[in-house]
Amino acid sequence: MSDKPIYQNKPLYPNLLWQRPVHLYKAEAGKVLVIAGSNQMTGSAILVCEAVFRSGTGILLLGFPESLQKVYKGILPEAMMLPLPETQNATLSQKALAPIQEQSNACDAVILGPGLSQNSETVQLVWQLIFEINKPLVLDDDGLFALIKGLQIIKGKENNAFLADYFKKKVGELVLILDPKEAHKIIQVIKPRELEGIKITESYFEDHKDKIALIISDYLNAIVLLKGPESIICEKNERLVINKSGVGNSIRLASEDVLAGVIGSFISQNPNQIFEACCTAVYLHDLTSIIAAEKNTTRNVLASDIIRFLPEAIKKAETDI
Repeated sequence: MSDKPIYQNKPLYPNLLWQRPVHLYKAEAGKVLVIAGSNQMTGSAILVCEAVFRSGTGILLLGFPESLQKVYKGILPEAMMLPLPETQNATLSQKALAPIQEQSNACDAVILGPGLSQNSETVQLVWQLIFEINKPLVLDDDGLFALIKGLQIIKGKENNAFLADYFKKKVGELVLILDPKEAHKIIQVIKPRELEGIKITESYFEDHKDKIALIISDYLNAIVLLKGPESIICEKNERLVINKSGVGNSIRLASEDVLAGVIGSFISQNPNQIFEACCTAVYLHDLTSIIAAEKNTTRNVLASDIIRFLPEAIKKAETDI
């Protein structure tokens, strides 16, 4: 990695913000597979899908527990539907593995996790998909819960060298969208040699977020986005970008599903520039949050507000570069 991180207060990769021709076939704007939702968390899938479409993706396929088909069919008419086998609790079952694998092969990016639940069978399915899907995979929310559970099982039997080699076997690029608590849990499980003898207090974590993000990225062979007032995006030991936007944590927490959708969308449109797509998506998400906060007349900014202003933010970024 270079000696110093790169700070992003404007789009670092403006070539990803291209003015589209009037006549553009939707397949030329990427295809995203979203695997999300459960009986208790139907809204997460809706927010992700709306963010994917608003960010410019041409084709979206939503995979969900089959009993929720009526819910999503009425709310997301633009999305293609993929009802999947479910457990008795209306969460995805392991029988969904084969159809998800098959459909992912025809997509440019996959978003896995929002609202899937922490059902044990669903967790096992997610863990398998992390290694079976060979396309860029954005992991968020309950997808991260499954990841951490899998790490705990591995570390109960094997060492860190085995863990690092295990994740290097993954074919598709893995993108982790972490909040500080999730990152802390991963560090507690891994117990990396770089942090031996150090007590990871809240203040230490805050002062060394870039180091912690790089450690996770290196061990899990992933692009890591560590969210915060200054989000960190790192690509193993190669590149590290700090996004400086000034967006408050309350807005970020209200829009985690939206962020996953924007990232997945930009990866689908730029599948050969995954790191650059992640950085651009983070910048646009934060710019949208600022616009929504300025125009909102109520106390709180909702995820739906951010989705509504995504096209305006993208247009502003395109004209400002």
